[in-house]
Amino acid sequence: MSRPRAFLAAAIFIQILRAQPGVQQNGVVNLASQMPPTLEGGAIARGALFTIYGVRLGTSGHVTAAILRGEASAPVEVISARPRQIAARMPLNAPLGAGSLIVTVDGKPSKPFSLEIAASNPGLFSRNLQGWGPGRIQNIDARGGRSENTRLHPARRGQRISLAASGMGNVASIDVIIGARVVKASVGRGARAGEENIVLTLPADAPLGCWVPVSLQSSAIRASNSVTLTITAASEPCDPGPFPWLPGKSMAVAVFSRTRMKALRADAPDALADAARVSIQSATQDMLLQPIQLLPPAGTCTNYTSSAQAQGTLVHAAPAAFDLEGQGLDAGSPLVIRRGAGGQRTISRGLEAYGTYRQRIGTAGFAAKRGSPPLFLDPGDFVLSSPGGKQVGDFNAPFRAPVPFEWPERDQIRVVDRRRGVTLHWRDPNRDNLMVIVALNQDEITTAIGMCLCTANSSSGQFTIPAAMLGNVPASRDIAENSINELAIASLPRKPESTIRARGLDGGMIYTLYANGRSVEYR
Repeated sequence: MSRPRAFLAAAIFIQILRAQPGVQQNGVVNLASQMPPTLEGGAIARGALFTIYGVRLGTSGHVTAAILRGEASAPVEVISARPRQIAARMPLNAPLGAGSLIVTVDGKPSKPFSLEIAASNPGLFSRNLQGWGPGRIQNIDARGGRSENTRLHPARRGQRISLAASGMGNVASIDVIIGARVVKASVGRGARAGEENIVLTLPADAPLGCWVPVSLQSSAIRASNSVTLTITAASEPCDPGPFPWLPGKSMAVAVFSRTRMKALRADAPDALADAARVSIQSATQDMLLQPIQLLPPAGTCTNYTSSAQAQGTLVHAAPAAFDLEGQGLDAGSPLVIRRGAGGQRTISRGLEAYGTYRQRIGTAGFAAKRGSPPLFLDPGDFVLSSPGGKQVGDFNAPFRAPVPFEWPERDQIRVVDRRRGVTLHWRDPNRDNLMVIVALNQDEITTAIGMCLCTANSSSGQFTIPAAMLGNVPASRDIAENSINELAIASLPRKPESTIRARGLDGGMIYTLYANGRSVEYR
């Protein structure tokens, strides 16, 4: 290395050493819930375990942290420290209300990070430590023995269970939401300091399923983060919902979707898009890849929070939730979809791997661009064809695209009052569908995201999203060009519309789904 380069490298290295530690945006979260601190449920409770994310946070033995509020301060218990993450426990005497956190590494303090300290604000632990998905939940048998709640070891109605949480404070009991049922639970000490054990008895009418949502009723208008619990009746396996659960199988899963979004401008036409997604894979792992795949049972809601890295809107996430994960299989290219009344579209293989096919096959309204193909997936008969490849033979699979549902009040819903909830109505000729309802928003300034996800039987014709589940959807700001502010409904078939049979496949399924959404103002 030349002398100028060596001096430059040394100077950069010295500047890095001298640089202050920094806490990233939304970087102080309850260890269990992982909820951004700028959301209404993002306060850190006295005694709670929490995580600090940032840069240059040092290593254990060289790091301290403190909570400041005016003249009052309290040292934070640092449990462990790594350069980008600190595990800590909030002091029991931390000053309540709006305050600041300062991290000091080797004598260098960070800039103050604003946060709220609460007497009690619990979060539930999930097994993936991301604040969603299967919870750290134990089944308790008649003799007091405990076992992990899983799809293979479900709980039964009337059985006791325990939930792991952090942030209860001095609260001795709390209401727990099991699906749409509210159950009183007792609170005791957990496995370590800063962790609590919540024990309750499942109600006799608790919903059944692989992904029953569980949350804590933090207040009348706000729930904690949601995790999932498996509940079954007798010895029956749990119902995973409409998404395929096929580890170890060579499968083809095709999804044809039409999405409709209302434009922000009142006089603009809707944006419509037809799309095709086909996965032909040897599925080698479970599909817990994104929250929407863990749909709650009909008549219940769950909620998710994150920071800027959400999976996107419902209309984009729902088709992607059917993607298989595994080793791609060569089935030839392109695939072709033909309409019974005439016309066809090709579906090209993705550049990333065999077995992945993606194509927008039609647009209309303000989504259409010059030269783009017109809409294609009108109700009627279709055939999906493959020329065959080295691992999967050719096939011709017929299917029918049904008549989409109607959302008659969509254009009139402009404002959603989060403290009141919102009721939606629909008309669906396919009465055996599962309706998926989502309320989603991102705070454009803080990047915090909140989403409420509910399901209902299409035959019911309506559903009310309760206020508690909207509590952590951020209020809208007047920054239209970056807004999400989405309220949407999608219809999913409980069973595939058709099957795919070909050499090299254990099976195959074709689904059609419709999504209809609009932008709203969340207050």
